[in-house]
Amino acid sequence: MRLSLDAPTAQGTWTLHVTNAGDVPVAIAADARVLSLEITPRGERKPTRCELPADMRPADNLDRALVLAPGRSYTEAFEPRLYCFGERGLGALVPGAIVVARLGWPPTSRDGTRQAVWPLEGVEPARSSLPSLVSAPVALYDDPTPTPTAVATPSAQDAEPANLHLRGSRSVDADSLESISVNVTLRNDGARPVCVRFRPDTLRFEVTTSAGTARCPWPVPPSAAMREALTTLRPGGSDTLSVLVSAYCPRQLFATPGLVVLRPELDTRKAGGEALDVRTFSGEVIATTPVVVRLHHGTSQPRLVRPAADPPPSP
Repeated sequence: MRLSLDAPTAQGTWTLHVTNAGDVPVAIAADARVLSLEITPRGERKPTRCELPADMRPADNLDRALVLAPGRSYTEAFEPRLYCFGERGLGALVPGAIVVARLGWPPTSRDGTRQAVWPLEGVEPARSSLPSLVSAPVALYDDPTPTPTAVATPSAQDAEPANLHLRGSRSVDADSLESISVNVTLRNDGARPVCVRFRPDTLRFEVTTSAGTARCPWPVPPSAAMREALTTLRPGGSDTLSVLVSAYCPRQLFATPGLVVLRPELDTRKAGGEALDVRTFSGEVIATTPVVVRLHHGTSQPRLVRPAADPPPSP
């Protein structure tokens, strides 16, 4: 049996391949949830070990058992940021890092329901069970240069454009949609004070999940301007809001557990201070770095996934 890994980018989708290079069929745990990764960034001596949290891993190998005939392969795509999470894990996913993948359970496992490969009854010659499969090391390539994201779009009447930047939490580990809380910080990197309406009703999120990409605004338009709703940011100053994503987005976007990518956006074009005769920033500010969310449980009942072998190779 052979495990190999395709990792074309440092943080995009990766693919595992399990190939039966033997001469008899065997059963395998066709399940990327039991994958673990050891990642060693360039210049580091000790690898960072990455795996899913316990409540996102199966208890045994029975959920997605697959019989793999000789010469056949099983392929599954997965998102490495689900495994390498938090400051240390995400920080290890860099170009030049060396990755080794392990599919299965610890090498010392003797539990028959915690094996990566096991023989089929009555098939000769009999093969031994293997608690795990280990891939050859692969190096991560440089990611392509991303398309620049607009940072701030001021109004045409603003003779001295504001220099505002928006950022969110780097990562959020959330049990459910209701627990996705994001800290969003607006910073004034300009040379003059800026008055801005930085409130939950002027925020929105671009959200990417397994269901696709959508933009989630505050559910009602901003209310009438009030002085207490305006914030003045001095040069170098910042303000932070903590918001629940469930207040912005429909539940069906989060039906499936897994990786969620959020990009905070501020839009004050319809929330200025003109009615109060106050000069305020009127425009959009889009965060250049997304927020990575690991969602443990989706809003719908998980559906049964039946693995299938890849089509046989062409003759």
